[in-house]
Amino acid sequence: MNTIRSTWVGWGALCVAGGGAYYFAKQSINADRTARFDTEVKRKAQLKAQEAEHRRQAISTSTPAPSDDASLKRANMARFQNAADDVASPSAEASHDPAPTRHEPMTETDRVHEKGKYEAAAPFRPPSGNRFS
Repeated sequence: MNTIRSTWVGWGALCVAGGGAYYFAKQSINADRTARFDTEVKRKAQLKAQEAEHRRQAISTSTPAPSDDASLKRANMARFQNAADDVASPSAEASHDPAPTRHEPMTETDRVHEKGKYEAAAPFRPPSGNRFS
């Protein structure tokens, strides 16, 4: 029969079983996470070692002569063109840009022709007078 005691025993067994399932699931999940983390750390270390090896080989095998450096050639060309090198200062470099591509129209007909398809030729002016009388 369903007595108070049997209800408590049933709920207690259910809670213990749920807690045990939670504990073992959490153990499994944590083990999977640590395994994935360890493989990721090993993979990153291997890639880092390969990059370091590649860099070391690239530096030791081909050290270009300073006269062959493209950036040095560009710097020398800029020096001969009497142009200031503004690469480090974008605000100074912006003053060397060409003029903006769009200029304000000079005449009224130019202004009307330059309007877009859905733009009004003249701004809307409401009629004068009291509309509520």
